[in-house]
Amino acid sequence: MLPLPDLMAAKKTPAKKAVAKKAPARKDLSKAAKVVHAKPERTYAPLIDLGQFSEQELSELMVAAGDAAGRKTYFDYGEETPYTRSGQKIHLEVGRESTMFDYRDRNGGRVERTMVTVPPKLREQIQDVTGEEQPILTTALIALASWACQELKKSKRRLVVTTATDDLDPVRKQVRKSLVGRARRAR
Repeated sequence: MLPLPDLMAAKKTPAKKAVAKKAPARKDLSKAAKVVHAKPERTYAPLIDLGQFSEQELSELMVAAGDAAGRKTYFDYGEETPYTRSGQKIHLEVGRESTMFDYRDRNGGRVERTMVTVPPKLREQIQDVTGEEQPILTTALIALASWACQELKKSKRRLVVTTATDDLDPVRKQVRKSLVGRARRAR
């Protein structure tokens, strides 16, 4: 038997050459910076050609269905009996789909805008009932709304408001998108 120190010496493995550790290579972030700071590329649906419409057709398509010729009111209304929700009688029901039309001019800019959008048909109605060419719209709207609320409660009726629709609604939507798209490109 060999003494212990000799045993270790006999099994001595050859020493590995020490490899110098390299410092980690610096990462090139230029590709990541290009991705992070790049403007998003948007693709838009093909726009309708506005040139296919006559001036009169285009002016009719640039307003809401509720403003179409021959209509008396902007919204469609229906009368039903009121119902109770959470212990309160409901006399006016304005559905979530009953939204205001986004009026645009031929350059895509918003028109018919105040703090509240007052559609041309409603302007005509207010002008008709006030007998004025330029009525004070906000006061008239608030007065009519207040009176209508009282009348609904007094008559125990519920007014159901829905957005006016017609066969031209899909075309109206495409015309608005085209106007807005053309205005964006012009900027």
